[in-house]
Amino acid sequence: MKTLTITTISRGIERVQEKVSFVFLCAFMPLRLCVEFFHIPSRTRFFLFFLSLFSLCNFLEAGDIQTFPKEAKESLSKLLQGNDRYVKELLVHPNRSQERREEVSQAQYPFAVIVGCSDSRVSPIIVFDQGLGDLFEVRVAGNVVGPIEIASVEYAALHLHSSLIFVMGHENCGAVKAVLANQTQDIEPIAERIQAAINAIPGAGKGSLEMAVKANVIATVKQLRENPGIAKLIKENKIRVAGGYYHLETGKVELCCDLL
Repeated sequence: MKTLTITTISRGIERVQEKVSFVFLCAFMPLRLCVEFFHIPSRTRFFLFFLSLFSLCNFLEAGDIQTFPKEAKESLSKLLQGNDRYVKELLVHPNRSQERREEVSQAQYPFAVIVGCSDSRVSPIIVFDQGLGDLFEVRVAGNVVGPIEIASVEYAALHLHSSLIFVMGHENCGAVKAVLANQTQDIEPIAERIQAAINAIPGAGKGSLEMAVKANVIATVKQLRENPGIAKLIKENKIRVAGGYYHLETGKVELCCDLL
């Protein structure tokens, strides 16, 4: 872990140096030439200088130099910031370079575990604008958890040192819709867990599909928090669990079960 961190910092510094040099050549040098040959007024020079500086900041921000959140609150913030970029179509596609592939080829340290639905429209890496090695994904129809899913989550929590478990349901979930319509002949093991989640919240079964999906998220979050292995890590302040609802049309992830 220490070696990986040092390598990441070293490569990050190298990328910053490369980008600063690049932006200097592309922005500052032409500005210098304009000043010398076209005698631009001082006020205009001042404006162009700060415009170039602003462009430099945006250029560096768009790179794949990423920090590793050590606390759940930071990890959740990182997820939501990435989702905000996705919604606004300001994607930076971090951690997808050759250097990143080499960096994670021997070990992985995802900052968050995503328990989500296997629906093809809900890809966590895309929705949260993250990259290789950032998220440990456990996906199953209806974002429910049984022994196999819980074991996967525990592995990431105990051995990969993720600081956040995020359960994500979504708009128009087919599995939840099937339960509400009583058409579960092909998904009985999944439907049983979803039905139990809906029954646990008064009125969820007779409310909207969105209400039922959120009830299912809340139930999964509760189940994970009560798992002995995860509960121990929560008590030690090493990991926390939250949940959200993904809106298919807008792309927005709405918190429906915040950190405790």
